[in-house]
Amino acid sequence: MSENASLPTSPAPTPASRATVRGRWLRPLMLAAIFLSGLLVGAGLTLMAVRQGVLYGIHHPEEMPVRVAARLRRPLSLSDQQADRVQAIIRERQSQLQEIRRRFQPEVEAELEQVYQQIREILDDQQRERWDQIYTRLRETWIPPLPKPAAMPERVD
Repeated sequence: MSENASLPTSPAPTPASRATVRGRWLRPLMLAAIFLSGLLVGAGLTLMAVRQGVLYGIHHPEEMPVRVAARLRRPLSLSDQQADRVQAIIRERQSQLQEIRRRFQPEVEAELEQVYQQIREILDDQQRERWDQIYTRLRETWIPPLPKPAAMPERVD
């Protein structure tokens, strides 16, 4: 018998296979992909919520004083009296802002009409039809009509 036959043999060490290397990186890559997808979904939902809040405020200005006061109540630790006063201030300032908008709205409307017409002139018939839809939707969404002026209470002298 030879010497080599009596010694126990152990398997020769093999270099790391591709599957083992791939397995080392698969878990961290999957975790990173899941994290990034969650980040993107969260950011998208946040943007949608912010947009909806802004649009709601634009279309319902009458509710803004109450919403602003409620939003400031906790971080500023407002008392009921202070919250009521904040509401009154916002309502008064909002009324003044609407008056300013009424004065400048004709100029804004004229400029928007110029934009609308100038873009319309460079489009073909099919594009014009689509532009009309887009423009109308944008105007209705972002520039709603002004609320009617609040009736001023009659003064009793």
